[in-house]
Amino acid sequence: MKKALFTLSAVALFLITGCDSGSKTNGKAIDISGKTKQEVFMLHPWDLSSWLDSSSQDQIDNIEACMKDDYYTFTSTSQVQVNRNSIKCTAGETNDVFPWSMSDANATQVTLFTYNWDIASMTGEQIVLRRKYYFNIGGTTVDMYSKVVLKKH
Repeated sequence: MKKALFTLSAVALFLITGCDSGSKTNGKAIDISGKTKQEVFMLHPWDLSSWLDSSSQDQIDNIEACMKDDYYTFTSTSQVQVNRNSIKCTAGETNDVFPWSMSDANATQVTLFTYNWDIASMTGEQIVLRRKYYFNIGGTTVDMYSKVVLKKH
């Protein structure tokens, strides 16, 4: 009985740890040691996996359906290309180039999507950005929080 439980546990552990093939390169995590934060943005294309705004009352997903299949390529230290895929927000929509910036290559903040973001975490597979802002709801100012998650395309 103990042998069967051990075998089942080992198989379950193998399945849990082995199913994340999309976030690894040849089974290994993407090594970003020695790279600046700016270089990590430019490492490869990124999917906008999540963009959530929240207050104490609710949480709102800010990614429209037509944007969910787009991906973002940081082509230089000042430009990001939005690569439009098959679902278009408007007829004839094409790829666009937008500005992005960092005060220096290892800054803790980035300006992207016209907002200033804190870089909350960064790996070769995922970048998490956060910001706090104020929103007026019916004459009351509410603290709002945004979180954006970029994942390796």
